[in-house]
Amino acid sequence: MKVLRKGIIAKGGYTFGQGNYWPSVARLPDGRLAAVWSGGRHAHVCPYGKVLISYSSDEGVTWTEPSVLYDNSLDDRDAGIAVCGDKVVVTTFTNTRKVQRSFVPEMFPGPDNEEKRKSVYAHLDSITDEQEDRDLGAFCAVGDGTNFGAFRRVPITAPHGPIVGEDGNFLYIGRAFVDADGTTRGLPDGIYYMRSENGADWSEPVAAPPADDGAMLCEPHGFACDDGSVFVAARAHLGGHATMYFNRIVNGAFGKWYPSGIEGFPPHFLTLSGGGTLLVYGRRTQPYGIRAKLTKDGGRTWGEEMIINGDATRQDIGYPASVELKDGTIFTLWYEHFGEEWLGYIVYAVWEI
Repeated sequence: MKVLRKGIIAKGGYTFGQGNYWPSVARLPDGRLAAVWSGGRHAHVCPYGKVLISYSSDEGVTWTEPSVLYDNSLDDRDAGIAVCGDKVVVTTFTNTRKVQRSFVPEMFPGPDNEEKRKSVYAHLDSITDEQEDRDLGAFCAVGDGTNFGAFRRVPITAPHGPIVGEDGNFLYIGRAFVDADGTTRGLPDGIYYMRSENGADWSEPVAAPPADDGAMLCEPHGFACDDGSVFVAARAHLGGHATMYFNRIVNGAFGKWYPSGIEGFPPHFLTLSGGGTLLVYGRRTQPYGIRAKLTKDGGRTWGEEMIINGDATRQDIGYPASVELKDGTIFTLWYEHFGEEWLGYIVYAVWEI
């Protein structure tokens, strides 16, 4: 493989309000590229995140200034995007004031940030119980890529949103909304899938079994295979270590989870026009970076690992997603920190296999 060029979509740095994390990318029905992410952030965990969207009309060479797509009273996090026909779905999720408060000392440490901590606590205190109840959970909105309807609550969440399933409609594979403090929206913890023809009305969730070894599963993604099955991967935590587990939906039912042997997470899949499906993921053990693998048999076997970015200096990197460009090259974006800067950038690479 060969990396052809790299670039920046959104800059981070040292200034509160410039943090950018957890992006996704897709080709819109009109041919443009759209990137979404959680921006306007003051830290990795803070109550100021909002969903931003930016567009490219020249195959990712230049990008519009980001605009706000969604900003409720809580922290709008992972932004996903999926396209099916003329419908575009964008997803996100939030967390509680209690979770936000618990992270303030870690996100804004030391005596130099005393006033900042006071400001964040005051902001959280200004959010009412009614606002939290309205804005807490996982959400999605459907539109044409430029205009979107209201964000509506859904019971599951995944960083990159839905996919196009084996039936040609939206298929959303996600984890039940469960906050770090244990708060739920009624659906028991676990991995599920839902279907939708229009991106707005979703079927009842269908549950996957838990992992036999007790691994905690989250942040799934998948792709439809030629044999009518859907291959699924998820971030998996076991014994203080995070990797990736695989599964497959056959005849509407999940199978058993099994370790992938891949050192990285979370997954994003892209089926290529020339054949095969690409998996990209972030590596948070040294050497840090963004990696990829290719399958040509629906996920049964995988090729050698390809390094899209191998010079990352910080562990906090990842959540890559890809789209194929018109010339057959691949556009992959992710978030990354540079040097001592504490707020993330949205960056990309254009590459070929």
